[in-house]
Amino acid sequence: MKKLVKGLAILSTSLMLLAGCGGEKTEESSAKATDSKMKVTIAGGSAGGLWSTVGEGIGETIKRTYPGTTFTYQPGQDGANIMTVTSGQANFGIVSAAAAKWAYNGENPYPNKIDKVRTVAFLHPMPYHFTVSEDSGIESIEQIVDEKLPAVLSVNTKDSPMEISNRVVFDAYGTSYEEVEKNGGKIQYTAISKANDQIKDNKMDGTISPLPTPAGSLMELNSSKPIKILPLSDKAIKQLEKELEAKPYTIKAGTYPFAKEDIPTVSIDTILITSADTSEEMVYNLTKAMYENLDYLYTVHKSFEAMTAETIADVTGAPLHPGAEKFYKEAGILK
Repeated sequence: MKKLVKGLAILSTSLMLLAGCGGEKTEESSAKATDSKMKVTIAGGSAGGLWSTVGEGIGETIKRTYPGTTFTYQPGQDGANIMTVTSGQANFGIVSAAAAKWAYNGENPYPNKIDKVRTVAFLHPMPYHFTVSEDSGIESIEQIVDEKLPAVLSVNTKDSPMEISNRVVFDAYGTSYEEVEKNGGKIQYTAISKANDQIKDNKMDGTISPLPTPAGSLMELNSSKPIKILPLSDKAIKQLEKELEAKPYTIKAGTYPFAKEDIPTVSIDTILITSADTSEEMVYNLTKAMYENLDYLYTVHKSFEAMTAETIADVTGAPLHPGAEKFYKEAGILK
């Protein structure tokens, strides 16, 4: 894996420097909340995206449970949210379990161990989609490798955890970005929304990235350009489990109009994190608010349906914050 993500340390170092000096710390990151009237900030994804919806939904549960709470949603990015939270610029952050694991263990793309990372809750899965157009003629990932197809693929934003997952998959199949381009193909670091337009225009064969299921962008694309999702091999699934905290996942037949059979893949969990410096009371209150408003969250976005009384505490990547652990034990979720 270190070979696969060589060079990412420079990016992360820059991000950490920005996190260390790029803003004032939130007032309540370590202070005890007074009369449950808190100032809470959650760092998520870009404005208008899924994580924005998720973050705003969580914020609403806090305000419903603790009137008087001030909530702010802060746009961010998966890997960078680790530094934003542990430097005190936000109380909580939405990240992938893989990013939390890498940060806590000091693995690439993080040059140093960030031992303040603490987990709070599982939010939703992000199943891995290796999507290609029907016109591409690609029937399997093995075919790309064995027949040395000149595939033109979008792999998401460069050096993001989503993009890194693609490198792990390629490695599991004994290939790489470089090999694809050597065979006449092309790897493009393009956001899914822009890549779909290129697929429609026959300028690209497919996109590969973890996505919520069903992904609205793929539903829309399929309406004008028939597509398919390629299954992952057992070897690729096991490698993703080991390196990305991924879990085996099946995209069920019927999830998409074009999914006629079950598709084996993995999901990379989206989780809520905080800092070890965040007060136990604040984390307890937020965890309680989410748990007691699950029915409301299900109306916010379909992805929340995976967060239940049975799964909310099933969070990996770093140690659980004492405040969240306290609530889960009181609720009977943890022993």
